[in-house]
Amino acid sequence: MDTVDADTFDFYARNASDVVSRYEAADSPVRSYLSLSFAAGSRLLDVGCGSGRDLTLLLREGYEAFGVEPVDAMRLEAIRRHPELAGRISAAALPNIQLPPGGQFDGVLCSAVLMHVPEPDLFDTAFNLRSLIRTHGRMLLSLPLTRDDVISGERSSDGRLFNPYTPDYLQLLLERIGFQQIGRWATKDALGRSGTTWSTQLFELRSAGLTRAVDQIEGILNRDLKVATYKLALFRALSELAIQEPRVATWRADANVGIPLRRIAEKWLGYYWPIFAAARFVPQSNAEGAGTAKQLLFRKPMLALMAPYASRGEHGGLGAWQLDQNAGRVDAKQSLLQEAALRAIAKAIRQGPVAFSGGALETGPVFAFDSANAQVLMTADLWRELSLLGHWINDAVILRWAELSERFGARQGIHAGDVLPLLLAKPEPLRATAIARDIFAKNGWTHCAWSDRKLTNGFVVDHIIPFSLWGSNDLWNLLPTDPGVNGQKSDKLPTSALLYRQRDHIRGAWRLLRDAVPSPFDRQAVHLLGGAIGGATDWEDILFARLREAVEITALQRGMARWSPKPPVPRPTSLTA
Repeated sequence: MDTVDADTFDFYARNASDVVSRYEAADSPVRSYLSLSFAAGSRLLDVGCGSGRDLTLLLREGYEAFGVEPVDAMRLEAIRRHPELAGRISAAALPNIQLPPGGQFDGVLCSAVLMHVPEPDLFDTAFNLRSLIRTHGRMLLSLPLTRDDVISGERSSDGRLFNPYTPDYLQLLLERIGFQQIGRWATKDALGRSGTTWSTQLFELRSAGLTRAVDQIEGILNRDLKVATYKLALFRALSELAIQEPRVATWRADANVGIPLRRIAEKWLGYYWPIFAAARFVPQSNAEGAGTAKQLLFRKPMLALMAPYASRGEHGGLGAWQLDQNAGRVDAKQSLLQEAALRAIAKAIRQGPVAFSGGALETGPVFAFDSANAQVLMTADLWRELSLLGHWINDAVILRWAELSERFGARQGIHAGDVLPLLLAKPEPLRATAIARDIFAKNGWTHCAWSDRKLTNGFVVDHIIPFSLWGSNDLWNLLPTDPGVNGQKSDKLPTSALLYRQRDHIRGAWRLLRDAVPSPFDRQAVHLLGGAIGGATDWEDILFARLREAVEITALQRGMARWSPKPPVPRPTSLTA
């Protein structure tokens, strides 16, 4: 049996008879959706089949149905009440249900289950459910919309875990791994509880590359009025955050998503730094291109921040600045300059693209600002599109940004080809990883993190998620590896099996880095976690779960090759008579 929330498991184990009696006395809440969801005679799996009520119904409706249930007492009670289920219910728990005998299923029923799954296990749960279903197979799931007996946000009064996953949140999670929602319904509680309502969703596992509507995004990028590069910078930041930092989003009950303004501003700081550091002045607005004294709102405070780094490497010392950030060695004066620059950028974002994006379209403005939480708001649908197609959107934005800069800079003789290298500029990887290299060397790291080979010829610092894909020098993304093994890996993503096999090495590297530079490590870990590590004692497991999710989704969305190190070639031995 795999991971189950202990309090929830204990509740069902102690109260199996009463729970089963209540369920059996009520009609199945998914009965009316079965014929809509599954073709006659389909091979189905009921995950968390509980009392066996729905599994029995599936059999009576003519489906070839099986079930899995982690609680022994519930399985025994289900078979006692429904003897025909003997041999059809397996002992298994989310997230890692093994494929039952007979191969994949045409469909999965997962009714009133996912809310009991701990949040760090939700991605693995969804990914494993995906592996149980054939291409174009269906998944019918239900979870509470409201419960009046939930206390402290996620526990019911009887101690069971009820994570408040919204339908929109689950839709994005499942669509990011290949599902498409094809139905959604809101229903009353089958047990007649007045404070409880349910959402039922139907998904189909589609083939990769399914096209999705992005008309709103396309309209803003191509047809919206642009007097500065701000709208393009906003969409670039949002698409990168959606791909690389999905947990930065707050999923709201009003079907909107909120993104921290501060994180968008930090992205802008990196985008505009090489442009402002260029040897030639590159206008970023109509006013700057016209040669007026009116410059971008944040150009002056950014130049003040950049001045001490001007002679410290290419792109105005961008890499040196990031190195100082990673090492936690920014002095008080530089901190004040950085805060001033970020405040000016944040003001430009609020007053510019947040207020005016979409104004030329039929839909009107598409963003809003939540001042109470300092978040940029958009619809859940828009965030979903950014999450699913962000890497394509990002490439399109960069090209349009270069073209727009050429238009603004026509009087100065600026061409798009001059601007593209500035927009693609990133800190040089070897220099940016120097902090991690020093920490691993000082602590005497002896074996390759990917292959377990002894590091007899020194080591190189490898990016778990290739730098060419994410451009991330975050400390959690860096490992000490054998030079030859690193050459094998190149720009590939590690396989799932390799990540699991080397999990202890990865977590060991994280502990060294965090012990040496705790503040920078924690600040960068937020990019994966969506929140602070804080005092969590299991932070390594949670961060590892997020890393796995990032790798798997990147591989699926980008069609990336997966990699595992080749075994070393044994040296020939000399034989003597």
